Amino acid sequence: MNIRNRVLLIFFTLVCLGVMVISSYSIISVRDYLLSTSKDELNLQARYLAGLLVNQPDEGQFSMIMVDYAHYTNHQVELLNTDFHVILTAGAIRDTTVPTFLGIAALPGFPTESRQYVRITASGAGIQTTLKRVRYLIYGGILGALLFTVLVSWVVADRVTLPIRKLASDSRRIADGEILVLPRLERRDEIGDLTRAVAAMASRLQSDILDLKRLNQAQEDFIAALSHEVRNPIFSARGYLEMALEECASGTWSKGKQKQLLDYLGKSHRNLLRIRDLFTDMLLLVRLEFDQEPMNLSMVSLGPLLSELEETFLPQAQERGLAFTIRMEPNAVRGNAEILKIVLANLVANAIRHTEQGEVLLDITLRDSDKVLFMVSDTGKGIPARHLESIFEKFYRIDKARDREQGGTGLGLALVKQCMRTMHTEIKVESEVGHGSRFSFELQAA
Repeated sequence: MNIRNRVLLIFFTLVCLGVMVISSYSIISVRDYLLSTSKDELNLQARYLAGLLVNQPDEGQFSMIMVDYAHYTNHQVELLNTDFHVILTAGAIRDTTVPTFLGIAALPGFPTESRQYVRITASGAGIQTTLKRVRYLIYGGILGALLFTVLVSWVVADRVTLPIRKLASDSRRIADGEILVLPRLERRDEIGDLTRAVAAMASRLQSDILDLKRLNQAQEDFIAALSHEVRNPIFSARGYLEMALEECASGTWSKGKQKQLLDYLGKSHRNLLRIRDLFTDMLLLVRLEFDQEPMNLSMVSLGPLLSELEETFLPQAQERGLAFTIRMEPNAVRGNAEILKIVLANLVANAIRHTEQGEVLLDITLRDSDKVLFMVSDTGKGIPARHLESIFEKFYRIDKARDREQGGTGLGLALVKQCMRTMHTEIKVESEVGHGSRFSFELQAA
């Protein structure tokens, strides 16, 4: 049985009980009123008749008055002595199966020892007829009230339970995985509170479901990209090592073959280093993504950090015929030295990797009084506008074949973005095809 039918049954049962109690009370009250009124009327008539009889001179007049009264009223009239024995009788009660009602009064003017009484006996048939009519009217009203109650109860139960039934239906659809936006009722009652609470819960649940779906899709994409990125250098290293083994097995050690063997081993070594870098970046990225603890920022001295960067990347830039310049105004910032080093190293490495001629510039300037701007710019080929929103995604490459040849892991900018989040700032990029790119972020001055 659904909630609407339960409400209908409860409401109908309560109304039926109420109607039955009221109707029973009404019938009993009407009956008692009719009985009391009839007795009072008979007593009044008995006193009136006793007053008439006391003024009559003889017994013949007594009898005539009593007969006339009995004839016109259909009552039985009796004259009683002091011992309540019948002296005279006029009229009779024809239907002895119905109750009778008595009215009695003493004749005035007689002493107590010789007092006489007039007793009037009336049939209860009229009262019974009246009670039947009243009862039929009440029963008819009860039947009409019950029919009306059924109709009203159905309408009220349907309207009262409609939000609950709609809420139950929507909840089942949400449980089946359907995405719904539940309406927020403006009702100021418990049903409105329940609907708003369930709507908020469903909204959070659906948001969590969407997040889980996105996370699941991101995991699938990440695993697919990772397996692809790892498979290529592994196969390359395996191929070079197999060729090196074949050369070693040939038994000939000419100068040309020795050089070729060293080349195979060098390429295998670079591919293994690439796998190492890939897993190092991946583990760091995962740690940063799932580490929800706020990072403690402290003063970072830029001198030693920038000297290490210059020592690492200046030879790489010179090898490619590029100028690598560092300009620094402030000496310290608030941040994390390890994270800042990772960010700058990735940005500078990307800039050198994608610049064929010109220079790579790391410019650190003081802005306002409490902000330090870090900008890594290059004179490379630039990034097309359609790729700017995607370059911070894991394993996203603009030119996949060229980037793999240059040794990138595909995680550098994704790692930069997560590092920025841990230091409560964000990375920005500006680029124009043919005119290079500029990556920048701000930190608090120390």
